[in-house]
Amino acid sequence: MERITYKQGISSKEFSGYFFAIGFPAAILVLCLVIVTRFGQFGQNLMAPMVALMWGSGAVCSLILPSHRKGIIAETHWTIVGYLVGMFGLQQIVQLVSGTTSEMLAATYTQAMPAASNASLSGFLEYMIWIVAVMVPIGFIVMEGKKIVLFRRKASRQKIFDQLRGIRENDPPGKGR
Repeated sequence: MERITYKQGISSKEFSGYFFAIGFPAAILVLCLVIVTRFGQFGQNLMAPMVALMWGSGAVCSLILPSHRKGIIAETHWTIVGYLVGMFGLQQIVQLVSGTTSEMLAATYTQAMPAASNASLSGFLEYMIWIVAVMVPIGFIVMEGKKIVLFRRKASRQKIFDQLRGIRENDPPGKGR
């Protein structure tokens, strides 16, 4: 006797659902591993824990606020991607600027430049990397915490309004208190 099996192909909607549930976070993880390795010790000691904190705060917030889960997860993914790509971009800019001399800057602007201009430019960009490496994750964590606080406040306010509505609906008209 021949076995009959029914096979159904995957629709584009199902494929995109699987991709955003499994493929996109996996791609972000690979991107994170590549960029953290490019930064060496700085990436291992600062960027990796900051990305882990962003993942964790997004996970906690999505568990506490199940009605906003989809938006929180998407926001967490895109924030981490933006953070990693931004850090990589800043690193590339620092590498481009580090080879610039004050003579090159003077030739570009057709005016005399101080000898320390090239050092101050790359130093400024290096400080910018430090600031972005710390402030973006802290800002994201604060934003997620603020969502939880606002949701809790709104939920308790809604509960009070529902109780008051229940009292009014259960109180027959014409009877005073």
